Amino acid sequence: MKYLITLAILLSLACINAQKPAYCQAPLATPSENTDGMTLEMVQVLMRHGDRTPLYSTLLPNMDQWDCSLSTFMLPSQNAQEEALSNVNRLFRKVYMPNREYLPGNCSVGQLTSLGFSQHLQLGQAFQSLYIEKYGLLSSTLNPNEMYFRSTDVPRTLQSAQAQITALYPSASNPGIINLNTMDSYFEDMSPNTKLCPELGILLQNTTTTPEYVQWVNQNAQFKQQLMSILGVSSFPGWSGLMDLFFATQCHDLPLPQGITQTMVDAVYQNAIWQWTYQLSFPMVARLGSSPLLNEFINNIRSFINGETNVKYFLFSGHDDSVGPFVNLFGLLNQWPPYASHVELELWSDSSNAKYIQFKYNGESYVLDGCNDVMCPITDFFEISYSLLVPDYADACSNSTSLYF
Repeated sequence: MKYLITLAILLSLACINAQKPAYCQAPLATPSENTDGMTLEMVQVLMRHGDRTPLYSTLLPNMDQWDCSLSTFMLPSQNAQEEALSNVNRLFRKVYMPNREYLPGNCSVGQLTSLGFSQHLQLGQAFQSLYIEKYGLLSSTLNPNEMYFRSTDVPRTLQSAQAQITALYPSASNPGIINLNTMDSYFEDMSPNTKLCPELGILLQNTTTTPEYVQWVNQNAQFKQQLMSILGVSSFPGWSGLMDLFFATQCHDLPLPQGITQTMVDAVYQNAIWQWTYQLSFPMVARLGSSPLLNEFINNIRSFINGETNVKYFLFSGHDDSVGPFVNLFGLLNQWPPYASHVELELWSDSSNAKYIQFKYNGESYVLDGCNDVMCPITDFFEISYSLLVPDYADACSNSTSLYF
């Protein structure tokens, strides 16, 4: 099994190397820095799903077809015990009907592609090399008691998590059942959620009325109309929607829609990233959007240090708006998070059992503002984090925080 995974990874590299935008895949995980005499005790990984089909399409006649071969096999069961799998003689496969989808072909919008699955096989293999082979954090055989997996309830994030877990332990000795913890989208806090926090929606709307934002809108009004005319659409899908369409096609070496040039693609991207980072530049927008996730990470660290949990590997499988706003809290959002982007919060200890956090993002270790080194003393990291959290989050989300805008 391990050799088949490796072969799949190698075969996908040719396609990945041909991709143009950096958006198409994030760099893989790399060894941590300044680890001499240190012991890795726990890691929390936050990641974006892998390559997917576009979420938006103009459905022009000249659009290339999207063909998907990645399948999900399902087995419903009323029995929560593993013995329910002992006599499996039938599985169900979910199949998208050709030419009955929003995209031309047999793919659903936003569906994880085989390439996206391979990207997380690669990332999972990189984590295996680091956290099992190099640092000895995890057992050499799968031990569910030392791992926790969480995903948004979206097929592409669930499948990305499955790929990564498969690469971590490609030759499990028994089939077993691995829980992928998820929740209803109404309560999902891995990304900014205006349903969970209505005040966040108000503040986001307020960002669009500032002089800087209005000036930006006016400066791009003519370009916006030009794009809509070329694409033959009557409603504007948003800068990020167009960016998604253009980059998704380029990641598969498909031609751009007729009349769209690379200069236009670059301008669309610049507008998308400007709009996103501008809105996240308002402190309460950023803090309300990512406080619940950061708070969960802090609580996991504290629980581990206090001996309240044995979990040493936490995996959170989310989206670009999971990774982007989170790294933005720490001043690290300088480009749109590529497919398979990943953050690692590593808990280290030295010979005297002093604790440190190393913050890694897409293959780089960072010295956070408020730390003097990539190995940040845990007290300093907590101080930084608590300055970013919103006290009384539930009250802040239901009451006006306009004074903090």
